[in-house]
Amino acid sequence: MMGSSHTAPAVTAPAAYKSQVRDGVVHTRGVRYGKRADPADRFSALIGPDPADPQGIPAAFPQNSGSMDWLLGPALARLPRDEDAFQVNIWAPVGARNAPVLVFLPGGAYISGAGTADWYDGQRLCGQGGMVVITVNYRLGAAGLMGADGVENRVLDDVLQALRWIQDNVAAFGGNPDDVTLAGQSAGAWLAFALACAEPARGLFRRAAFFSLPFQPPLTASAAGQRAEIFNGALAADPATAGVDQVLAAQREVERAYAGRGLGLQPAADGVLVPADLADFSVAAERLHVESILLSATQDEAAAMLRGLPVPAVSPEMAAGFIAERFQDPQAVEAFIDGRIPGATHHARMVEAMSLYEFRLAATELAAAASAAGVPATLVRFAVPSPLDGIGSPHNFDLPFLFGNREDWSDAPMLDGFDPAGFEAVSAELRAVLLGFASGGVARRPDGTAVPAYDPALPQMLRLSAAEAELVGPEKLFPRR
Repeated sequence: MMGSSHTAPAVTAPAAYKSQVRDGVVHTRGVRYGKRADPADRFSALIGPDPADPQGIPAAFPQNSGSMDWLLGPALARLPRDEDAFQVNIWAPVGARNAPVLVFLPGGAYISGAGTADWYDGQRLCGQGGMVVITVNYRLGAAGLMGADGVENRVLDDVLQALRWIQDNVAAFGGNPDDVTLAGQSAGAWLAFALACAEPARGLFRRAAFFSLPFQPPLTASAAGQRAEIFNGALAADPATAGVDQVLAAQREVERAYAGRGLGLQPAADGVLVPADLADFSVAAERLHVESILLSATQDEAAAMLRGLPVPAVSPEMAAGFIAERFQDPQAVEAFIDGRIPGATHHARMVEAMSLYEFRLAATELAAAASAAGVPATLVRFAVPSPLDGIGSPHNFDLPFLFGNREDWSDAPMLDGFDPAGFEAVSAELRAVLLGFASGGVARRPDGTAVPAYDPALPQMLRLSAAEAELVGPEKLFPRR
């Protein structure tokens, strides 16, 4: 596997960086992977970082408050904001040479989040797995998804630049550039999936892991243009040079315009990195350029997203209408929901239908399509409930368990009251799955037992609950409209 060539200069050796060593792990924060070619243009393409300025204070790109802050806690808010936060955080075993590399892209609906947040502390994954762990920042909101002439996918360009920088420089941190796994959660999973299918990313990573990959067809040119019109009308200034507060305020107007109808800002089809048929998994799977994939979803993904909707506000017609608009056989889906959560409120039925449609089926559909295309896929279902009443196992709840860093989530309401011993047991299972996959392409249990890849003849997934981990069959593949 060969890395892509580009114009970025070689970065000075790690001795030039300020690092911390703890428990056999070297942690280097705020490493710059690129800079804007035109510093005055927030939409500028990236070039390699300045060798004279290789490291900065960890920061996040400018952003409005996130819709999941009530669930996740304030860790993200503690980071300073910087329009040049083109940074990665790196954890490497002391004395590592040719270690596997795990690159993680955070989520946040393309408008919030940061790989530099303490939530994504790679200390434990690095120490346990003997691998280099790297978390990545990328441009958010309008800066990552719009350009002076309309919608652009700068967010994907940023990730590509980070991956190219990693190819050129990870060996100096003890990593093997030929053994890179790209992982992402939510929006980060979507970006990882797009790049796993994109020819310009070929050779930059070997395998891919998608946590809470959303079913999200790219915007059409028309839909993207409508969003750009709202944004530019609200901004009334040059978007490339307007003040940050002005840009964020105009961005909020786009979000308001599409509230209840999906994401306001999201990637659009561009024919290069994002084909129009990317959400057609049977077609997209044929483009995969990775050896294997791992797919995980939480059981109640949509519960956090519908938290603000009062239970009595969801009528029978609302839940039934959602199902009828999205599935070819609404009666079969209704019967499935009746069997899974009998006697549930219409709000709970809506949560189940949205979780199924937007996340859980996406994982199973892609696993089946990848398997048919000759790419082994492993399915995982995270079904551990949060102590928060009424949200089950929601979107994002797997993240503390994945990184095994409960202390960095101490102020996250979704974890408040969770049994410490139970946390460790579930975290051990989920970390073993990811570490096994990233170190050899096979997801494993803590005892080293391999988790079987998806087999269309006998579909199975590893289901993690608070009590046990077991192999079960995934839901039926209900066809979409």
